[in-house]
Amino acid sequence: MISKILITLGVIVACMWMLSARAKPKLRRIANPEAERNRKLLRNGAILFMVVMAFAAAAMIYLEVDRRSAVVTVHVINTQSGSKKSYRAMKNEIHSDGFTTLDGTEVFVAGIERIEIEARRQEDD
Repeated sequence: MISKILITLGVIVACMWMLSARAKPKLRRIANPEAERNRKLLRNGAILFMVVMAFAAAAMIYLEVDRRSAVVTVHVINTQSGSKKSYRAMKNEIHSDGFTTLDGTEVFVAGIERIEIEARRQEDD
């Protein structure tokens, strides 16, 4: 007798569980064409902005690297005697205490010497 009651209660609980777990019908969503158009326009504008910024960053990096690897004339001037000696070197090879010339010579600058850098002119090419 008790088993019949337990089976009936089990069937009732199982039915209630199945009905509660059943997917509820979703409401139909009506798309607003203007809102969709605005969303696509905003997304396309953001993508275009990112592409323009990526090209600008690439151009700036290219120009900076090109400027650093330029060949310049370096004048080493002794501040006491005024004597001047000139060398040709890559701009990225020049440091505060010395530089390396185009032919591979390492030049170290003393404390009494001054470095002047002269950019290479286009006529020299």
